[in-house]
Amino acid sequence: MIPRALLLIFMLFLMKPELHAQVISKTGTTSGQFLHIPVGARATALGGAVTASSLDATGLIWNPAGIAAVKDRQIMIEHSEWFAGIQHNFIGGVLPLGDAGDAGTVGLYVVALTMEDMEETTFEEQEGTGRYFGAGNYAVGASYARYLMENFAIGGTVKYVYEKIWNTSAGGWAVDFGTHYVTPFDGMRFGVRIANFGQKLNMEGDDLITTVDIDPGSEGNNNRIDARLATDSFDLPLMLQVGLAYDLYETSFVRMTVLADAISPSDAQQSVNLGTELSFYEGLISVQAGLPELFLGDDRMFRFALGGGVRYQLNSGLDLDIGYAMNDHQYLGITNRFSLKIGF
Repeated sequence: MIPRALLLIFMLFLMKPELHAQVISKTGTTSGQFLHIPVGARATALGGAVTASSLDATGLIWNPAGIAAVKDRQIMIEHSEWFAGIQHNFIGGVLPLGDAGDAGTVGLYVVALTMEDMEETTFEEQEGTGRYFGAGNYAVGASYARYLMENFAIGGTVKYVYEKIWNTSAGGWAVDFGTHYVTPFDGMRFGVRIANFGQKLNMEGDDLITTVDIDPGSEGNNNRIDARLATDSFDLPLMLQVGLAYDLYETSFVRMTVLADAISPSDAQQSVNLGTELSFYEGLISVQAGLPELFLGDDRMFRFALGGGVRYQLNSGLDLDIGYAMNDHQYLGITNRFSLKIGF
């Protein structure tokens, strides 16, 4: 029988969007917005409903407890083109410790949102000054997970989040926590994660240096005193995510899985992600579809997602998993994502 506590928690989250439908939008109230961008072709195609099913290197982002299920070494690389030369990239690796992970599993990852250098323009030189600047957002994390019981795993991540534009930057430390539980009910998995609990980010740098006249009413004083503009500090987007995954139908040929995640972030209203996956020949071929960010109304950025993957084992023993996903963004239109996972 499914534990009643798990179902009760999940149903309470599902009801929250309706209870808070009239609350003022909190969009744009936090730093580190790139942390909301999905990672992994499969996870993206499932609409982000993967807290209970990220049992590979994508667990480094979606639920650190999930990497406890990895029995072989894994490396994952992902690339996504956004717009105006902006790129989103991820690389992560997972290493089981001891005998097939019986001492736990460790992982490292880097995620980056970067852009091409842009030429500076000013009021006087609107065609460009000949000077170029860049901007980027980065997160570097280290994770550890292990099983406390046969079907129950916990995990955590320590990460450094860094944002930069030209000579101004902000950085801070944060942690993620996660749990994963395979319930006694056949085919049902349950996951919880808390993400981005950490320091506030405050922009600092040479671009904030200016000159002021501290006594404009006096003559003969120094009217060009160096000063530094003070900027506000902003929290990272703290997030609580609860997910269920259930194998609705399974034979030796095909498995159909339905997934649902309830999300409660600090910078948006509560929402729900839904996804479904068809997996053929024990995962050699898979297709996914997802509906992310349900109940967000006008704040909903991603409207639907589709994708698929192919797994192939080489004679050398390498296990290749190639994935593709597309999602429809409210402002960017269709964005494409490619990922490659290597097991060895």
